[in-house]
Amino acid sequence: MKKFVLVAALVSGSMMLQGCVAALVGVGAGTAKVATDPRTTGTQVDDTTLDSKIGMKFKDEGDYFKGSRIVPSTYDGNVLLIGQAKSQAVINRAVELAESVEGVKKIYNQVRIGPMVNAITMTNDAWITTKVKSALIGNNDTKARDIKVITEDGEVFLIGIVTPEIGRTASDVASKVASVKLVTTIYTYSN
Repeated sequence: MKKFVLVAALVSGSMMLQGCVAALVGVGAGTAKVATDPRTTGTQVDDTTLDSKIGMKFKDEGDYFKGSRIVPSTYDGNVLLIGQAKSQAVINRAVELAESVEGVKKIYNQVRIGPMVNAITMTNDAWITTKVKSALIGNNDTKARDIKVITEDGEVFLIGIVTPEIGRTASDVASKVASVKLVTTIYTYSN
């Protein structure tokens, strides 16, 4: 029994230390992302705030959104809505609510009618996002730091402030990644 308690304590302690390291690495990565993002820090904060406000509006609707999963993702005031809804009426209401939030420039509605994706699909989407980001980083003709990558049910969304040439190259790179069904771009073009 004493050995079991000792082993349990060592494993727990090890996990806590790993958590500290992960937390420190996460803070460092987050700081690096803020520093390299082409948006100002204020715009990044505004975008996060818009996501929260839109999400709260969805939550306040209560049962109306039950059986649906609609996620906002904002970049430079432009809101991408992704996910699944039980009906077109739910999608329309989500768009209406998102448009009502002050500071929203434009809504890009990419919500699909159908059942919510499961955990396996979400895990696959996370893996696709990682592969697309890696491919963008590995390509000298794209500025990966300027492009946000989101994957939903195998569909990849590229959002960012880029030149037309970089945007086309990034789209081409993303479309060649295994398991990508479709690439949709939401770019703001710069000179």
